[in-house]
Amino acid sequence: MPPVEVGETFTETRTFRPEDVDQFAALSGDDQARHTEPDAEGRRMVQGLLTASLLTSIGGDLEVLASRMELQFQRPVYTGETLVCELAVASVDPRTDGGVDIVGDVTVQRVDRGDETEQADTAAADSAVGDAVGTVVLEATVEGLIRE
Repeated sequence: MPPVEVGETFTETRTFRPEDVDQFAALSGDDQARHTEPDAEGRRMVQGLLTASLLTSIGGDLEVLASRMELQFQRPVYTGETLVCELAVASVDPRTDGGVDIVGDVTVQRVDRGDETEQADTAAADSAVGDAVGTVVLEATVEGLIRE
């Protein structure tokens, strides 16, 4: 039996902080002013690939060796916004070497909390996951291998 089944879903919830944006800027070199200087509301734009790291968090939990990711960024993400990333397993193909090829469809949404100015903490983010009906900020398709 494969480690995942078609239709199975996995989620990751995260609220990016200014410190996360700073660390990613230092590591990646993506230190444009839009990421390092607050906007009129005091928020900073989160780097696209930092947002996409939600996918790799799920993949890491499943021990997926990613071979391809197709990302479509829909909207900017700002510090303080809570995001929910959902990976839905679209296909699972057993391999002769005992591994499994997997394809997943990914959607990242802002959690609609009714008060966009409120800074979310981890407990609030966890309780809000069921209400993740906010704006889609990222869609992706991920392909990879799970070794047995």
